[in-house]
Amino acid sequence: MRTNELTLESPFGQRLGAYLAERFPLPNHICMVVIYFLANQFLAQVLGNPGEPLRIGWFTLLGMVFLFCIFFHLRVFDEHKDYADDCLHYPDRILTRGLITLTHLKILGGIALVLELSCAAVSGWPAVVAVVVTIIFSWIMLHEFFVRNWLRAHFMIYAVSHMLIMPLMTATIFSFTMQRPFWEAPWLFWAYAAADFFAFANWEISRKIRLPEDEIDGVSSYSKEFGMFAACNVVLALRILNTGLAWIVGIYLHLGFFYYAGLIVLFLITLFGLLRFRLNPTRKTAKSLEAYGGSYIILFYFVLAAELFRTHGVTFGGSF
Repeated sequence: MRTNELTLESPFGQRLGAYLAERFPLPNHICMVVIYFLANQFLAQVLGNPGEPLRIGWFTLLGMVFLFCIFFHLRVFDEHKDYADDCLHYPDRILTRGLITLTHLKILGGIALVLELSCAAVSGWPAVVAVVVTIIFSWIMLHEFFVRNWLRAHFMIYAVSHMLIMPLMTATIFSFTMQRPFWEAPWLFWAYAAADFFAFANWEISRKIRLPEDEIDGVSSYSKEFGMFAACNVVLALRILNTGLAWIVGIYLHLGFFYYAGLIVLFLITLFGLLRFRLNPTRKTAKSLEAYGGSYIILFYFVLAAELFRTHGVTFGGSF
């Protein structure tokens, strides 16, 4: 059934499925969670237990469940935070049409939070601390750091402050994997977390670059903030930072040709997308920037996970 055919009398499962497809596509998020967790888990193990094979065990499943739930609860928080604006600017969405309500999302988000804390409790106190810190930060984000009007008037500060949740999520992976507090993570782990941050920042900006005629009054975008082509330059600068940090991590870990070749290919693909837009700025090429940025993130983690798997091997089962 097409979304425009849904009504309040439609089965709840159909309405929820339409909402998820629109705002939280499950295949995309499951793929992201699996590869994002494995890449950072393998890195934590290589740095924390040098010379030992990589392990995939119960802590892996717990961490992935947590990661999926926190991505979902962040979506729920965002829906609550932006609901009034979305009703004004996006009246055709499933939520703003009332087919799924904020109450529905509040219940589902509450279940996600319970699962997050339950997974952490099974893992141990280091994971509990990491998860609680991450949840508290997300709650502060929900309230826009209690300076909503000021923050919304300073769009770049707003964006950076909200993306800081990503290093915290990476920190939880260290605690789930190593059963150690995240502040004991080696500096190289944090260097890769910074590369994560810049990769997500690149995607965040890429998806909000629009042609002048597609800008919406009252809706912020990076093309409106910087100018259309200047926003592209910011995207490129972030990709250079992201690639540079990932390259440094590879040097310290003595990674092989596959890793560096992967970084170069991914960088060139991003560059191609930017040049394509610069030379032919259309609605299609603007939209493709988001696709390039999103695909890059998954492939970026895949390159690291695959190289660490190749060089260290992996065993299944057991715990730390």
